[in-house]
Amino acid sequence: MNLFNYKDEPPSKRLLKQHFIDANRGAFPQDTLNCVAHLILVIESPDEMMSVALEFIVKKLEACRADIGFVRPQDSIYRPAFIYYNASSSPLNCTGTVYSNQDRVFQKTWHQRLPVACDNVTSSPLLLDSRKKFESIQSKSILFQRLVWDRSPLGMACIDFTHEPHFWTQTEIEFVAEFCETFLGPLLGISHFWHDPKKYQLVKKPTESELIAIKLAAKGMSYKQIANELGKSVRTIENQLRSARDTLNAANQAELITKCSIWL
Repeated sequence: MNLFNYKDEPPSKRLLKQHFIDANRGAFPQDTLNCVAHLILVIESPDEMMSVALEFIVKKLEACRADIGFVRPQDSIYRPAFIYYNASSSPLNCTGTVYSNQDRVFQKTWHQRLPVACDNVTSSPLLLDSRKKFESIQSKSILFQRLVWDRSPLGMACIDFTHEPHFWTQTEIEFVAEFCETFLGPLLGISHFWHDPKKYQLVKKPTESELIAIKLAAKGMSYKQIANELGKSVRTIENQLRSARDTLNAANQAELITKCSIWL
């Protein structure tokens, strides 16, 4: 399995921990790795992942608000999929606001690794064609960071201050870039690839009843034992496991259990 895309089969949480946490011990602060551990724990829920990540970023930067949207450079609209509000700073609620993804600041963001930082919304030349939109949501300073997974654009994260302009330091810029490049982009990509029920899930998940049978099979139980445990016939269990193998294109039961490990 390619450690950088996980598209061949759903990765186990243990494997994700090895790649994203164990391999980065000493390279990142413990609070960052704690956040990554939380992201892995809730990887089955893309919305919860976005909430965890944005809360961490906002509190780390003492910002007011942050959002994530799933979009590509050629798309016309940037529509946040999740917005986190820092209750302590009471920022304006901007739910439902959409932005032109073709505006200069968005297009610049797509073409560079480091975030695009606008210290002052009212005077930044990068916001010439989008200033009114950001002023309408009371942004005073804003930072844009692309999200990439498997060398392809996945989306964008935006962080802003809503009460007064903020000078984005190099330390803050590098923190956002490294966190999004190393952890957030890849983990969100994996989460959406395997778990999002709308746009990004490209592999059908077995039904809940099938997963229950698979979980018991993973414990080493025979078809007869599973049938007795669940109060079903052996034929029903055989059909459920065969259906699950067909769904995930698993050659045998061992491969089926491996492919379903992230859901068990």
